[in-house]
Amino acid sequence: MRRAGVIALAVAALAVLPAWGQAPPAPPADDESAVVQELEVIARPPGPAMWRVRRGDAEVAILGAVSPIPHSVVWDPSRFQRMMEGANAVLLQAPFRPNAVEMLGLLVRVQKLRTSSKLEAGLPPDLRARFVAARTAAGKDEGRYAHWKPQVAGFLVLSDVRRARNLSEAKPGSTVRRMAKTAKVPVRDVGDYKFGSIAGAFANLSPEASRECLADALSQVDAEAVHAEPAAKAWAAGDLKGVRADYTAAELDRCLLQLRNYNQVLETTTADWVKAVNAALAKPGKNVAVIDLRLLLRANGVLDRLKAEGAEISVPLE
Repeated sequence: MRRAGVIALAVAALAVLPAWGQAPPAPPADDESAVVQELEVIARPPGPAMWRVRRGDAEVAILGAVSPIPHSVVWDPSRFQRMMEGANAVLLQAPFRPNAVEMLGLLVRVQKLRTSSKLEAGLPPDLRARFVAARTAAGKDEGRYAHWKPQVAGFLVLSDVRRARNLSEAKPGSTVRRMAKTAKVPVRDVGDYKFGSIAGAFANLSPEASRECLADALSQVDAEAVHAEPAAKAWAAGDLKGVRADYTAAELDRCLLQLRNYNQVLETTTADWVKAVNAALAKPGKNVAVIDLRLLLRANGVLDRLKAEGAEISVPLE
């Protein structure tokens, strides 16, 4: 397989993995951040939900992120831009940039995710019909997915449908990255993608689990057709209750939880963000960050851990 093909698969899969910054399910009320519950009673200022974390003379303004976001949804960045003025840095989730050694490992693992048989011919009739409907909605033919195992085809078709529906998997991070460049504020990437371990776990799924993952991805496709736009509009308005009502990535959870390292990835990503924010708070001045709402909203998530370590957390109202 060509190098470009490996990267395309890696990016498509990473784009729909909730642990790595994309539209994860909002946690249930009894498993939610105590900090979020405490601050949510404050009247919402314009724009997406933000939190201000302070320690001494240092602060970090955090913008909660969701994805996918329709390109048509407009959000008011004015509060975030004001917080970015004079900032030391903008903290963003690190993009996927494999080096030569990682690419070699990916080539080996990805080959195990391919098969000599054609995908659609091996699917049960009902699952095949759902898959054909999804790839047709994405404007793709059978050949694009023909020799991928079902679990991989599910992630690929979900990403393809999102593009066909004009849903961005990169926003709001890509927007903020451009804003930082315009404002000449340095960007610091947080965390590091290691797709190889996920690819290896995917390759070891049983045929039955593989088909279940495809079904889960197709359920995600169906759910986003109804809920992606309302969730994004609620996010743009800072309406966390509305976001919870329309977050839909839970459809993928059954598939992802079969991966032995999925929960560890979520934990590691949370810890990476806590470490990055603490590092920013170690120096006087201000920084801004864009962090996935799942990492912020969940119990013992980023906000809860920072507060437990003595940080003062509030909502920036200006």
